[in-house]
Amino acid sequence: MLRKIFSAWLLVLTFLFAQIASAADVDTAKNLSEKYYANAKEIAKKYVELRTYSDHGTHHAALVAKKSLEAADALDAANFGNVWYSSIDRGELEVAAFMHDTGMDGGQFKTYTDGNALRKDHSLNSAIHVLENRAAIAAMGVNVDAVALDCMGHSKSCSGVRDLTSWEQWTDCFNRIDEAVELYNKKFPAAKIYFDKSTWTTGEKFLTPSEKNSKRLVEVYKFNRETLAQSAAVIAALRLGDANREAAQFPYTQTGDTIEVDFNSYVTPAKTWREEISKAKIFMVDENGNRTSLLTQGVDTNGFGRMYMAGEGNLSMSCEFNPKTKNAREVFKIFYGKSFPLSTQECIEERLGELDTMKKFPVEAHIKILGDYSKVDKKKISRAYEKYCRDATRKHQFPVTFEFAKE
Repeated sequence: MLRKIFSAWLLVLTFLFAQIASAADVDTAKNLSEKYYANAKEIAKKYVELRTYSDHGTHHAALVAKKSLEAADALDAANFGNVWYSSIDRGELEVAAFMHDTGMDGGQFKTYTDGNALRKDHSLNSAIHVLENRAAIAAMGVNVDAVALDCMGHSKSCSGVRDLTSWEQWTDCFNRIDEAVELYNKKFPAAKIYFDKSTWTTGEKFLTPSEKNSKRLVEVYKFNRETLAQSAAVIAALRLGDANREAAQFPYTQTGDTIEVDFNSYVTPAKTWREEISKAKIFMVDENGNRTSLLTQGVDTNGFGRMYMAGEGNLSMSCEFNPKTKNAREVFKIFYGKSFPLSTQECIEERLGELDTMKKFPVEAHIKILGDYSKVDKKKISRAYEKYCRDATRKHQFPVTFEFAKE
């Protein structure tokens, strides 16, 4: 009996120690990432393209860590028996969440002439930052190369991996990391870094028809399906955690300005989101209280800043497991059903694009429109979102539904 009691207490203490160690590792990752995010904030002030870009700093990283773990629970629950995805390493995921946007500082081994080019490379630069800190991250008890791959893979556009089960796209992704490491080492020969692919592949390659052109053969790595599935699962959770940032809770730009949105300033009726935001009263307020309207000439010329600030500010997002369908469900809560509907839908579309990358995985999406509305307004909103959900279901090939909800 005493032996059983001792064993039970030992299990409890082991669990508590693991929790404490995990918390310490998270604090270490957070502290390690802060210098990069502070530098990225200053770098953003030099590029006009990044002035209206949403926050990708310390606030964002902390929220992504939380939202990614939330997504991990849903993905693991929906994952039973799926050979393309595996159970998610929570420690690896948290470290990756804190490091995933450190590359917004531009890294050290390339020169950028504009903010768009920097942003396009930011996930690659984040991966390099992880490899630069190999000893510190290894001390957290995680696979450093896996964390680097997570950071590279968190952006579908930057990594090129738009299908997490595609060996061809993963091959291109691995090659890009190798090329960046080689470039880095040429510039800094005294501080060499390396990326070890052996977790996923021996380096053996084979020829296969290209996904883009079946008449053309391409060289593809022969991957270990199990270890690639593990990375695919972590990256899927990280992508959803990253997409589910709470702009209403943290309304900041990349330069640290506060975002103010007048949700009554949308144009209606409008055929496009550009028309809808054409008169939007949206301001950026700096630390000295100076206000800049995004309608000011040269500030938001293409309108994307206004669209994202209005659309993301109108949303709260989360990922949960639906026990009825056994799917991972992305949930969108809309604060103002009448306000900026096209911009809001455009931002939802981007999140559905993240679900699109999770090929061979059971997913769905559900929209909850909060608030009380008159019968006339409710009918208009219903008409708009019925059409949107119908079109989105057809486009993305998974269920997209909506309802009016009190919360």
